[in-house]
Amino acid sequence: MSKAFRVIKSSAPTRIDLAGGTLDIWPLHLFFDNPPTLNAAIDLYATVEIIPRKDQRVFLTSRDLGLRDNFSSLGKIPDNHPLELIVRTLKFYQPQSGLEIISDCRAPQGSGIGGSSALNIALHGALNRFTKRGYRKAEMIEIAKNIETQVIKVPAGCQDYYPAMYGGVRKILPGVRRTETQKFSISPAELTRNFILCYTGKPRNSGINNWEVTKKALDGNRTVIRHLKSIRDCAVEMEKVLSRGNLKSLAPIFAREWKARKQLAPNISTTQMDRLMRSAMNKGALAGKVCGAGGGGCVAFIVPPAKKQTVIEELTSKGGQVLPFRFVSRGQRDAEIKMQ
Repeated sequence: MSKAFRVIKSSAPTRIDLAGGTLDIWPLHLFFDNPPTLNAAIDLYATVEIIPRKDQRVFLTSRDLGLRDNFSSLGKIPDNHPLELIVRTLKFYQPQSGLEIISDCRAPQGSGIGGSSALNIALHGALNRFTKRGYRKAEMIEIAKNIETQVIKVPAGCQDYYPAMYGGVRKILPGVRRTETQKFSISPAELTRNFILCYTGKPRNSGINNWEVTKKALDGNRTVIRHLKSIRDCAVEMEKVLSRGNLKSLAPIFAREWKARKQLAPNISTTQMDRLMRSAMNKGALAGKVCGAGGGGCVAFIVPPAKKQTVIEELTSKGGQVLPFRFVSRGQRDAEIKMQ
């Protein structure tokens, strides 16, 4: 009879950013009165499975990227591997035995909805349990942010890790002492009825646009600073709307935030994104905004429920890929399962 072994499974949600993105990057928030960043977790999950081995071999499989590799030991894996985020995180935790890591993410690559950060958090949850390190959630977020910065080689913002770790419709508030977060008491189902997520089919280059904006702001570019102040003001106003649960007031702020964000850099919106935005608005969408740093990826739309199907059909006819999703309250979860 074969001996039972433990398999660890971990998952974390991706997110749609609502307002205040880019200002979550250190030290930008310090220059704009530490405004909130607002986002909401969605059920396009990143998942990680860890299967222990009796030897020292390491097997890595990324199902969404179609990559597989294996090594005789942890020390034989180069840092500059195509799965660098997984490799660096694995080396940080230093497991004492061999293992197989299988990762997957339902968010399209480069979609701008925090797929790499969700995978990062799911991986930390799995490895934290596997190695019994005992890190708290806040510690794992800090470690994840710093490792991702090493991978993308520009400063990583903090907002994406919080919906992945905690779930829900959420405020992230970077401050002088620490980053705080709070969940709004909004029904995810109600929010879902009013949103559409459309993938352009063209991935974005993660981190590049945000870093260009950050550099310009630090250099004192007055135009960039003015638009960042507008984004800050939108985030502050939207926080009040979400605190009151008044979803009817969300769309005008969502639209103003996008108008300011679009001015930050010439490549934040693409010709295709502009075309999809116009088409959706012509069919009844109330507002739209490119997800994440832009330059490709997804566009999120706020739409009256009665117009939703019409807008979906229009976006599909114009070459957009509408992604089925739901807003969710839950964050990262992991479990240890005994296998025979």
